[in-house]
Amino acid sequence: MINLVIADKFQNTKDFLISYLKKSEDIKILKIYDELNSIVELKENLKKIDIVIFDISSDNSEEILLTVKKLKEKYENLTFLAVSYEINSELVTKTLKAGVREFLLKPLIPNIFDATIKKIRDEKNNIKTNNSKTVCFFSNKGGIGKTSAAVNISYEIARRTQEKTCLLDLNFNSEDVCTFLNIKPKFNIDFILNNIETSDEKLLLSLLCKYQNTDLYILSPQDDFNLGLKYTPATVAKIINSLKNIFSYIIIDTSSTINETTLTIFSNSDLILLIGMLNITSIRNLQKCYELFDNIGYKDDKIKLVINRFIENSEITTKDIEKATGKEISYKIPNNYLTLIDAINIGKTVGEVNPQSNIAKAYNNIAQEIINTDFLNITKKPYNHGVFNLLRRMGE
Repeated sequence: MINLVIADKFQNTKDFLISYLKKSEDIKILKIYDELNSIVELKENLKKIDIVIFDISSDNSEEILLTVKKLKEKYENLTFLAVSYEINSELVTKTLKAGVREFLLKPLIPNIFDATIKKIRDEKNNIKTNNSKTVCFFSNKGGIGKTSAAVNISYEIARRTQEKTCLLDLNFNSEDVCTFLNIKPKFNIDFILNNIETSDEKLLLSLLCKYQNTDLYILSPQDDFNLGLKYTPATVAKIINSLKNIFSYIIIDTSSTINETTLTIFSNSDLILLIGMLNITSIRNLQKCYELFDNIGYKDDKIKLVINRFIENSEITTKDIEKATGKEISYKIPNNYLTLIDAINIGKTVGEVNPQSNIAKAYNNIAQEIINTDFLNITKKPYNHGVFNLLRRMGE
Protein backbone atom coordinates (compact mmCIF):
# COMPACT_ATOMS: atom_id res chain seq x y z
CA MET A 1 0.00 0.00 0.00
CA ILE A 2 1.28 3.48 -0.96
CA ASN A 3 0.51 6.15 1.66
CA LEU A 4 0.09 9.63 0.21
CA VAL A 5 -0.33 13.20 1.50
CA ILE A 6 -1.65 16.17 -0.48
CA ALA A 7 -0.63 19.76 0.33
CA ASP A 8 -2.31 22.18 -2.07
CA LYS A 9 -4.35 25.34 -1.47
CA PHE A 10 -6.19 25.09 -4.81
CA GLN A 11 -9.45 23.19 -4.45
CA ASN A 12 -9.65 22.19 -8.13
CA THR A 13 -6.28 20.46 -7.87
CA LYS A 14 -7.31 18.67 -4.68
CA ASP A 15 -10.55 17.56 -6.33
CA PHE A 16 -8.65 16.16 -9.31
CA LEU A 17 -6.17 14.29 -7.12
CA ILE A 18 -8.85 12.81 -4.87
CA SER A 19 -10.97 11.73 -7.82
CA TYR A 20 -8.04 10.27 -9.74
CA LEU A 21 -6.22 8.55 -6.90
CA LYS A 22 -9.29 6.85 -5.46
CA LYS A 23 -9.29 4.65 -8.56
CA SER A 24 -6.05 3.05 -7.36
CA GLU A 25 -6.60 0.26 -4.88
CA ASP A 26 -3.02 0.37 -3.63
CA ILE A 27 -2.88 4.13 -2.93
CA LYS A 28 -4.29 5.61 0.26
CA ILE A 29 -4.63 9.37 0.86
CA LEU A 30 -3.81 9.82 4.54
CA LYS A 31 -4.04 13.60 4.87
CA ILE A 32 -4.96 16.69 2.85
CA TYR A 33 -3.49 20.08 3.74
CA ASP A 34 -3.44 23.56 2.23
CA GLU A 35 0.27 24.11 2.89
CA LEU A 36 3.29 21.80 2.88
CA ASN A 37 4.53 23.05 6.24
CA SER A 38 1.41 21.58 7.85
CA ILE A 39 2.63 18.01 7.36
CA VAL A 40 5.15 18.41 10.20
CA GLU A 41 2.23 17.76 12.56
CA LEU A 42 2.38 14.11 11.47
CA LYS A 43 5.69 13.83 13.36
CA GLU A 44 6.79 10.19 13.59
CA ASN A 45 3.98 9.15 11.26
CA LEU A 46 6.00 10.74 8.47
CA LYS A 47 8.02 7.52 8.45
CA LYS A 48 4.91 5.81 7.06
CA ILE A 49 4.39 8.28 4.21
CA ASP A 50 5.55 7.35 0.71
CA ILE A 51 4.51 10.25 -1.52
CA VAL A 52 3.88 13.93 -0.82
CA ILE A 53 2.19 15.94 -3.58
CA PHE A 54 2.52 19.66 -2.92
CA ASP A 55 1.94 22.97 -4.66
CA ILE A 56 4.92 25.25 -5.26
CA SER A 57 2.93 28.12 -6.86
CA SER A 58 3.40 30.72 -4.17
CA ASP A 59 5.52 33.65 -3.12
CA ASN A 60 7.13 31.65 -0.30
CA SER A 61 8.58 28.95 -2.56
CA GLU A 62 12.00 29.34 -0.90
CA GLU A 63 10.50 28.49 2.50
CA ILE A 64 8.61 25.53 1.04
CA LEU A 65 11.75 24.12 -0.59
CA LEU A 66 13.67 24.54 2.66
CA THR A 67 11.00 22.41 4.33
CA VAL A 68 11.39 19.79 1.58
CA LYS A 69 15.15 19.68 2.05
CA LYS A 70 14.89 19.30 5.84
CA LEU A 71 12.27 16.57 5.56
CA LYS A 72 14.30 14.67 2.95
CA GLU A 73 17.35 14.74 5.21
CA LYS A 74 15.36 13.28 8.10
CA TYR A 75 12.95 10.98 6.26
CA GLU A 76 14.52 9.21 3.29
CA ASN A 77 11.24 7.38 2.66
CA LEU A 78 9.50 10.56 1.48
CA THR A 79 9.10 11.07 -2.26
CA PHE A 80 8.08 14.62 -3.18
CA LEU A 81 6.06 15.51 -6.27
CA ALA A 82 5.73 19.26 -6.94
CA VAL A 83 2.89 20.76 -8.97
CA SER A 84 2.66 24.35 -10.11
CA TYR A 85 0.87 26.84 -12.34
CA GLU A 86 4.18 28.66 -12.73
CA ILE A 87 6.92 27.67 -15.12
CA ASN A 88 10.42 29.11 -15.18
CA SER A 89 13.85 27.51 -15.29
CA GLU A 90 14.95 28.90 -11.92
CA LEU A 91 11.96 27.43 -10.09
CA VAL A 92 12.30 24.03 -11.78
CA THR A 93 16.02 23.85 -11.06
CA LYS A 94 15.66 24.89 -7.41
CA THR A 95 12.81 22.43 -6.88
CA LEU A 96 14.73 19.46 -8.26
CA LYS A 97 17.91 20.36 -6.39
CA ALA A 98 15.94 20.48 -3.13
CA GLY A 99 15.27 16.77 -3.54
CA VAL A 100 11.89 16.81 -5.29
CA ARG A 101 11.36 13.66 -7.36
CA GLU A 102 9.01 15.10 -10.00
CA PHE A 103 7.78 18.49 -11.19
CA LEU A 104 4.45 18.62 -13.08
CA LEU A 105 2.71 21.61 -14.59
CA LYS A 106 -0.90 22.48 -13.75
CA PRO A 107 -3.53 21.80 -14.86
CA LEU A 108 -2.47 18.20 -14.43
CA ILE A 109 -2.72 16.04 -17.54
CA PRO A 110 -4.17 12.62 -16.58
CA ASN A 111 -1.89 10.40 -18.68
CA ILE A 112 1.29 12.23 -17.60
CA PHE A 113 0.23 12.23 -13.96
CA ASP A 114 -0.69 8.54 -14.16
CA ALA A 115 2.68 7.64 -15.70
CA THR A 116 4.47 9.61 -12.99
CA ILE A 117 2.59 7.93 -10.14
CA LYS A 118 3.04 4.51 -11.74
CA LYS A 119 6.80 5.00 -11.97
CA ILE A 120 7.04 6.07 -8.33
CA ARG A 121 4.76 3.23 -7.24
CA ASP A 122 6.75 0.65 -9.18
CA GLU A 123 10.00 1.88 -7.65
CA LYS A 124 8.51 1.77 -4.15
CA ASN A 125 7.28 -1.79 -4.67
CA ASN A 126 10.38 -3.07 -6.41
CA ILE A 127 12.56 -4.78 -3.84
CA LYS A 128 14.63 -6.69 -6.35
CA THR A 129 18.20 -5.45 -6.80
CA ASN A 130 20.91 -6.38 -9.25
CA ASN A 131 24.55 -5.56 -9.70
CA SER A 132 24.50 -4.85 -13.42
CA LYS A 133 26.35 -1.84 -14.79
CA THR A 134 24.70 0.27 -17.48
CA VAL A 135 26.70 2.74 -19.55
CA CYS A 136 25.36 4.86 -22.40
CA PHE A 137 27.37 6.63 -25.09
CA PHE A 138 26.03 9.98 -26.22
CA SER A 139 26.83 12.89 -28.48
CA ASN A 140 24.32 15.44 -29.72
CA LYS A 141 26.01 15.42 -33.12
CA GLY A 142 26.35 12.46 -35.46
CA GLY A 143 29.55 11.24 -37.08
CA ILE A 144 31.69 11.82 -34.03
CA GLY A 145 32.63 8.19 -33.27
CA LYS A 146 30.08 7.37 -30.58
CA THR A 147 29.08 4.01 -32.07
CA SER A 148 32.63 2.82 -32.76
CA ALA A 149 33.52 3.57 -29.14
CA ALA A 150 30.46 1.70 -27.83
CA VAL A 151 31.16 -1.35 -30.02
CA ASN A 152 34.85 -1.64 -29.17
CA ILE A 153 34.54 -0.91 -25.45
CA SER A 154 31.68 -3.39 -25.00
CA TYR A 155 33.83 -6.05 -26.68
CA GLU A 156 36.75 -5.32 -24.35
CA ILE A 157 34.48 -5.51 -21.28
CA ALA A 158 33.12 -8.91 -22.37
CA ARG A 159 36.61 -10.18 -23.19
CA ARG A 160 38.17 -9.03 -19.93
CA THR A 161 35.40 -10.05 -17.54
CA GLN A 162 34.05 -13.10 -19.42
CA GLU A 163 30.67 -12.02 -18.08
CA LYS A 164 27.49 -11.60 -20.11
CA THR A 165 27.56 -8.17 -21.76
CA CYS A 166 24.79 -6.67 -23.89
CA LEU A 167 25.42 -4.05 -26.58
CA LEU A 168 22.02 -2.38 -26.89
CA ASP A 169 21.54 -0.35 -30.05
CA LEU A 170 18.97 2.38 -29.30
CA ASN A 171 20.09 4.59 -32.17
CA PHE A 172 16.91 4.00 -34.13
CA ASN A 173 18.13 5.90 -37.20
CA SER A 174 21.24 3.82 -37.79
CA GLU A 175 22.31 0.21 -38.24
CA ASP A 176 26.00 0.89 -37.57
CA VAL A 177 26.34 -1.53 -34.63
CA CYS A 178 25.40 -4.49 -36.81
CA THR A 179 27.49 -3.18 -39.70
CA PHE A 180 30.59 -2.73 -37.55
CA LEU A 181 30.39 -6.33 -36.31
CA ASN A 182 29.14 -7.83 -39.58
CA ILE A 183 26.07 -9.43 -38.00
CA LYS A 184 22.36 -9.56 -38.79
CA PRO A 185 19.63 -9.93 -36.13
CA LYS A 186 18.13 -13.41 -35.99
CA PHE A 187 14.65 -12.30 -34.97
CA ASN A 188 12.41 -9.32 -35.61
CA ILE A 189 12.86 -6.92 -32.72
CA ASP A 190 9.08 -6.72 -32.21
CA PHE A 191 9.12 -10.41 -31.31
CA ILE A 192 11.96 -9.90 -28.84
CA LEU A 193 10.29 -6.91 -27.17
CA ASN A 194 6.99 -8.75 -26.83
CA ASN A 195 8.77 -11.59 -25.05
CA ILE A 196 11.52 -9.79 -23.17
CA GLU A 197 9.74 -9.77 -19.80
CA THR A 198 8.33 -13.29 -19.96
CA SER A 199 11.26 -15.17 -21.49
CA ASP A 200 13.67 -17.00 -19.22
CA GLU A 201 17.35 -16.21 -19.48
CA LYS A 202 18.24 -19.11 -21.76
CA LEU A 203 15.48 -18.30 -24.26
CA LEU A 204 16.23 -14.58 -24.33
CA LEU A 205 19.93 -15.19 -24.95
CA SER A 206 19.02 -17.47 -27.85
CA LEU A 207 17.01 -14.64 -29.42
CA LEU A 208 19.91 -12.18 -29.35
CA CYS A 209 22.95 -12.14 -31.63
CA LYS A 210 26.09 -13.44 -29.98
CA TYR A 211 29.34 -12.02 -31.29
CA GLN A 212 31.56 -14.94 -32.30
CA ASN A 213 32.76 -16.98 -29.29
CA THR A 214 32.53 -14.14 -26.78
CA ASP A 215 30.05 -13.23 -24.04
CA LEU A 216 28.99 -10.14 -26.02
CA TYR A 217 25.33 -10.14 -27.13
CA ILE A 218 23.75 -7.57 -29.43
CA LEU A 219 20.17 -6.28 -29.43
CA SER A 220 19.68 -4.02 -32.44
CA PRO A 221 16.66 -2.57 -34.30
CA GLN A 222 18.34 -3.01 -37.67
CA ASP A 223 15.19 -4.31 -39.32
CA ASP A 224 12.92 -1.34 -38.56
CA PHE A 225 13.88 2.31 -38.95
CA ASN A 226 10.50 3.43 -37.55
CA LEU A 227 11.19 2.13 -34.06
CA GLY A 228 11.99 5.61 -32.83
CA LEU A 229 8.35 6.52 -33.44
CA LYS A 230 6.83 3.20 -32.34
CA TYR A 231 8.48 2.74 -28.97
CA THR A 232 7.82 5.07 -26.09
CA PRO A 233 10.15 6.00 -23.22
CA ALA A 234 8.27 3.44 -21.10
CA THR A 235 9.09 0.71 -23.63
CA VAL A 236 12.76 1.68 -23.67
CA ALA A 237 12.84 1.61 -19.86
CA LYS A 238 11.26 -1.86 -19.93
CA ILE A 239 13.95 -3.12 -22.31
CA ILE A 240 16.83 -1.80 -20.21
CA ASN A 241 15.44 -3.01 -16.88
CA SER A 242 14.66 -6.46 -18.28
CA LEU A 243 18.23 -6.78 -19.57
CA LYS A 244 19.57 -5.79 -16.15
CA ASN A 245 18.18 -9.03 -14.75
CA ILE A 246 20.40 -11.06 -17.09
CA PHE A 247 23.50 -9.09 -18.06
CA SER A 248 26.37 -7.92 -15.90
CA TYR A 249 27.09 -5.06 -18.29
CA ILE A 250 24.76 -3.15 -20.62
CA ILE A 251 26.36 -0.77 -23.11
CA ILE A 252 23.90 1.52 -24.91
CA ASP A 253 24.46 3.34 -28.18
CA THR A 254 22.00 6.26 -28.32
CA SER A 255 20.80 8.54 -31.08
CA SER A 256 22.11 12.10 -31.26
CA THR A 257 18.66 13.57 -30.65
CA ILE A 258 17.71 14.82 -27.20
CA ASN A 259 14.13 13.80 -26.48
CA GLU A 260 12.18 11.95 -23.80
CA THR A 261 13.49 8.58 -24.99
CA THR A 262 17.09 9.80 -24.70
CA LEU A 263 16.42 11.20 -21.23
CA THR A 264 14.91 7.86 -20.22
CA ILE A 265 18.12 6.14 -21.34
CA PHE A 266 20.18 8.64 -19.32
CA SER A 267 18.06 8.01 -16.24
CA ASN A 268 18.37 4.23 -16.50
CA SER A 269 22.14 4.40 -17.01
CA ASP A 270 24.71 4.40 -14.25
CA LEU A 271 27.19 6.33 -16.36
CA ILE A 272 27.00 8.62 -19.42
CA LEU A 273 30.06 8.77 -21.66
CA LEU A 274 29.74 12.10 -23.48
CA ILE A 275 31.72 12.02 -26.72
CA GLY A 276 33.35 15.15 -28.16
CA MET A 277 36.15 16.23 -30.47
CA LEU A 278 38.76 18.99 -30.63
CA ASN A 279 36.87 21.52 -32.74
CA ILE A 280 34.69 24.60 -32.25
CA THR A 281 31.44 22.87 -33.22
CA SER A 282 32.03 20.12 -30.70
CA ILE A 283 32.80 22.63 -27.94
CA ARG A 284 29.45 24.35 -28.51
CA ASN A 285 27.62 21.02 -28.56
CA LEU A 286 29.31 19.92 -25.34
CA GLN A 287 28.31 23.17 -23.66
CA LYS A 288 24.67 22.55 -24.63
CA CYS A 289 24.82 19.01 -23.26
CA TYR A 290 26.25 20.11 -19.93
CA GLU A 291 23.65 22.87 -19.68
CA LEU A 292 20.95 20.19 -20.03
CA PHE A 293 22.63 17.90 -17.50
CA ASP A 294 22.90 20.76 -15.01
CA ASN A 295 19.20 21.63 -15.48
CA ILE A 296 18.23 18.02 -14.83
CA GLY A 297 20.46 17.97 -11.77
CA TYR A 298 23.00 15.31 -12.78
CA LYS A 299 26.22 15.36 -10.78
CA ASP A 300 29.63 15.25 -12.41
CA ASP A 301 30.25 11.66 -11.32
CA LYS A 302 27.47 10.42 -13.63
CA ILE A 303 29.06 11.95 -16.73
CA LYS A 304 32.53 11.31 -18.16
CA LEU A 305 33.84 13.46 -21.01
CA VAL A 306 35.58 11.53 -23.79
CA ILE A 307 37.54 13.22 -26.57
CA ASN A 308 37.50 11.05 -29.69
CA ARG A 309 39.92 11.29 -32.64
CA PHE A 310 42.39 13.00 -30.35
CA ILE A 311 45.41 14.63 -32.05
CA GLU A 312 48.31 15.66 -29.85
CA ASN A 313 49.21 18.92 -31.61
CA SER A 314 45.73 20.08 -32.51
CA GLU A 315 45.12 23.83 -32.80
CA ILE A 316 42.32 23.46 -30.26
CA THR A 317 43.67 21.77 -27.14
CA THR A 318 42.17 19.72 -24.34
CA LYS A 319 42.67 22.72 -22.05
CA ASP A 320 40.46 24.76 -24.39
CA ILE A 321 37.73 22.13 -24.07
CA GLU A 322 38.02 22.00 -20.28
CA LYS A 323 38.00 25.78 -19.98
CA ALA A 324 34.95 26.16 -22.23
CA THR A 325 32.90 23.42 -20.54
CA GLY A 326 34.22 23.76 -17.00
CA LYS A 327 34.58 19.95 -16.96
CA GLU A 328 37.58 17.67 -16.80
CA ILE A 329 38.32 15.34 -19.71
CA SER A 330 38.27 11.75 -18.46
CA TYR A 331 39.42 9.85 -21.56
CA LYS A 332 41.13 10.47 -24.90
CA ILE A 333 40.78 8.12 -27.87
CA PRO A 334 43.56 8.68 -30.46
CA ASN A 335 42.82 9.52 -34.08
CA ASN A 336 43.84 6.24 -35.71
CA TYR A 337 41.60 6.15 -38.77
CA LEU A 338 43.45 3.41 -40.64
CA THR A 339 43.25 0.86 -37.83
CA LEU A 340 39.59 1.65 -37.14
CA ILE A 341 38.51 1.48 -40.78
CA ASP A 342 40.42 -1.80 -41.27
CA ALA A 343 38.43 -3.30 -38.39
CA ILE A 344 35.10 -2.00 -39.72
CA ASN A 345 35.81 -3.28 -43.24
CA ILE A 346 36.26 -6.87 -42.05
CA GLY A 347 33.53 -6.73 -39.39
CA LYS A 348 35.79 -7.08 -36.36
CA THR A 349 36.81 -5.00 -33.38
CA VAL A 350 40.01 -2.98 -33.18
CA GLY A 351 41.24 -5.20 -30.33
CA GLU A 352 41.07 -8.23 -32.61
CA VAL A 353 42.64 -6.58 -35.66
CA ASN A 354 45.48 -4.68 -33.97
CA PRO A 355 45.53 -5.09 -30.17
CA GLN A 356 48.84 -3.21 -29.85
CA SER A 357 47.59 -0.05 -31.57
CA ASN A 358 47.14 3.14 -29.59
CA ILE A 359 43.39 3.19 -30.26
CA ALA A 360 42.96 -0.40 -29.04
CA LYS A 361 44.82 0.45 -25.84
CA ALA A 362 42.58 3.49 -25.29
CA TYR A 363 39.43 1.37 -25.65
CA ASN A 364 41.00 -1.16 -23.30
CA ASN A 365 41.75 1.44 -20.63
CA ILE A 366 38.20 2.83 -20.69
CA ALA A 367 36.74 -0.68 -20.47
CA GLN A 368 38.94 -1.48 -17.48
CA GLU A 369 37.87 1.69 -15.65
CA ILE A 370 34.21 0.82 -16.22
CA ILE A 371 34.86 -2.65 -14.83
CA ASN A 372 36.62 -1.21 -11.77
CA THR A 373 34.07 1.54 -11.05
CA ASP A 374 31.73 1.04 -8.11
CA PHE A 375 28.51 2.40 -9.60
CA LEU A 376 26.70 2.06 -6.29
CA ASN A 377 28.57 5.17 -5.15
CA ILE A 378 27.70 7.20 -8.25
CA THR A 379 25.04 9.83 -7.64
CA LYS A 380 21.68 8.62 -8.95
CA LYS A 381 19.21 11.01 -10.51
CA PRO A 382 15.92 9.47 -11.62
CA TYR A 383 14.24 10.60 -14.82
CA ASN A 384 11.68 13.29 -14.19
CA HIS A 385 8.72 12.62 -16.47
CA GLY A 386 7.66 16.24 -16.79
CA VAL A 387 10.96 18.11 -16.77
CA PHE A 388 11.86 17.67 -20.44
CA ASN A 389 8.58 19.19 -21.61
CA LEU A 390 8.91 21.98 -19.06
CA LEU A 391 12.44 22.90 -20.13
CA ARG A 392 11.51 22.68 -23.79
CA ARG A 393 8.53 25.00 -23.27
CA MET A 394 10.66 27.46 -21.33
CA GLY A 395 12.93 27.73 -24.36
CA GLU A 396 10.10 28.56 -26.76
